Amino acid sequence: MSLHGKRVAMLVEDLYQDQEVWYPYYRLREAGVLVTLVGTNKKDYKSKFGYPITADTTAEKVNASQFDGVIVPGGYAPDILRRFPEVLRFVRQMHQQGKLIGAICHAGWVLVSADVLKGKTATCFFAIKDDVINAGATYVDRDVVRDGNLITARKPDDLPAFMRTWLAALAERPPRSAQLTPSRRGRSAEHAHVRPFRGSPDGSRFSRTPAAASPRARKPQSADVR
Repeated sequence: MSLHGKRVAMLVEDLYQDQEVWYPYYRLREAGVLVTLVGTNKKDYKSKFGYPITADTTAEKVNASQFDGVIVPGGYAPDILRRFPEVLRFVRQMHQQGKLIGAICHAGWVLVSADVLKGKTATCFFAIKDDVINAGATYVDRDVVRDGNLITARKPDDLPAFMRTWLAALAERPPRSAQLTPSRRGRSAEHAHVRPFRGSPDGSRFSRTPAAASPRARKPQSADVR
């Protein structure tokens, strides 16, 4: 499956769950998707197990028109991400524009705080299901649930099913230029510039290498509710 030209944001913060960032990240890149790592107020973050990652930009510098979707990984990072108004604005904006939103495990906390779960069917890590229900969603205990533009999963073991569903949903989306009104097509997000951190070697990318090489380095049947 080739998804060249598609663009996905992935939110990162300290204590992110390692597999829930790196598994989707490389699966998306393998399919030809341009992935932008979006942080909060700094460049470098460490996972639950200490693995470093460097963000391309921050939430305050991005907007929904630049992306086809956003993935929110789990771990303890969502409890930090949800404290930043810029993160919630971005996720809410993505939802309002009908862009794909993916949330794994504890990432449901960000969706709760962004107030995008009302009337939706979703899953999450069982420990936060009450939060998801209280935010207006119908909770189901399945490996992956798709309800329109929202795709959710429970835990790292669900990542294969989550990514199969996510990639299929991404392939359904029209080019971003076709999603803009005529008055906005001249400034299509296809050519939009995601402002990077100062010092980034090029427009929006950087070299991600293991920490040893660089100090800044870095199942089953799906439920489809439409």
